[in-house]
Amino acid sequence: MRIPASGCCFLLPFLFHIQAAQASNETAPAVAQEPAAQAKEGGLPTVSGNLFYFSRQRKRYDVEKGVFVDNLHHQTLQGSLDISTPFYGDAVGFELGLFSTGDLSSSASPDHEMSFFPWDNPWQPDWSRRDAKSGTSLYRAHLKLRHVAGNRQFWGKFGYFQPSGPGVIGVNWSLMPGTYRGMEMGLEDGALAIAFAWADQYKSPWYSDLYHFRKNDGQTRVNDLWSLGARLRFLSRFSLEAAYGESRDFLRSAHLKLKYSSSDEKIYLSYQLYGMGDLKGAGLANEQYSGDMAHQHYLAAAWRPALWVLRAEFLHTRAPNNQPQHTGYFAYRLIGRYGGANGAYEPWWDNRSDWNHHRESAVFLGISRRLDDLLGVSGFTAGISGAYGWGGRVHDVEEGLRESAWSADLAYAVPSGFLKNARVSLHYTCYDNKTQQPSWTGYKNLFQDERDLKILLVLPWQF
Repeated sequence: MRIPASGCCFLLPFLFHIQAAQASNETAPAVAQEPAAQAKEGGLPTVSGNLFYFSRQRKRYDVEKGVFVDNLHHQTLQGSLDISTPFYGDAVGFELGLFSTGDLSSSASPDHEMSFFPWDNPWQPDWSRRDAKSGTSLYRAHLKLRHVAGNRQFWGKFGYFQPSGPGVIGVNWSLMPGTYRGMEMGLEDGALAIAFAWADQYKSPWYSDLYHFRKNDGQTRVNDLWSLGARLRFLSRFSLEAAYGESRDFLRSAHLKLKYSSSDEKIYLSYQLYGMGDLKGAGLANEQYSGDMAHQHYLAAAWRPALWVLRAEFLHTRAPNNQPQHTGYFAYRLIGRYGGANGAYEPWWDNRSDWNHHRESAVFLGISRRLDDLLGVSGFTAGISGAYGWGGRVHDVEEGLRESAWSADLAYAVPSGFLKNARVSLHYTCYDNKTQQPSWTGYKNLFQDERDLKILLVLPWQF
């Protein structure tokens, strides 16, 4: 982001404290990640980054016109720079990250998430604008602290950061992650990990500057949000995570995640339960759900025999609604508006829909295969996947919800040499909304049929 004066003032107390003491839509899951190359103890900072080329053509069915029309159509270049220092004195370091982005061409909607939206925040869109903004944004700038005592390690981040410990908050992704202003502290003690995070501002990666949190009315400010979580590894291959968090006088969220991974990592199993609810201070106009806490069950299984990866997953959603202001769908984030914040949410099928309306159940099947033996060349992967959702209902729509999608993928990653880890991927999705509801009407998180083609080229670099 372009750092405002208030952002610089926010960092000064932490800088002074350290000097006095002399001491993580589209293209990736919503899991925050640290820089690809971590700086080693006692050495120079590590400098790394990526160059991206992203092309997308997405057509959406217009119910009134009876035809498919361009929804997104753009080619975008983006570059990132990450600087990671070692822990000086085995205690203090610094992380810095920024990226620049700009469209080579764009002939449809400007809100395509790979460049900057031509308005300042998620609550005040200006749909008269036709072109996305180019520019540079700072997305990471935080002090990092650690103290190691035997098997126990205390750590912290202060500044502009992506959460990485157990907890309920996460970030939005495009080619780069979103950014919180605040702090995160944690403890790792053998099999146990605990983390606390607090933030008072955020920006998704399609905005250049931070903004304050707001309630759904777009006017009422939310002063801050917080998260507390713990993860325990047990019986060698199992882990259990529990977390809870709140945005002040607005929303609360919690999750429980149980996972198993075999010793050879060929089998992965998980059950996850996510919950959301309104706080008493939210006010009727900003109430998202009616009655009981909204929740979502998620089951996941993966099997990786030899060259194959097979996935089977299931979602079931409850988002009770009986008033016009209720969303009717489940969104795991402490700020209701998309792009206002995000949650530590793992389901991601890359089949366009979120499959998350009230009473909806959905299944996903996917299969991919490395093509080394067939082509005689390493690095190629192909895959297909499909999803089907049924049973969704909202209070003001008589027509029940059914939706489906299938996708095909082809990717190549350079296995060695100067361009090692460079990659190119092609992803095509055919999405079918089986209702006659216009996009975003009745079912508030649902759009009409789509045909979506994405091409991504990534060139990583490092000094």
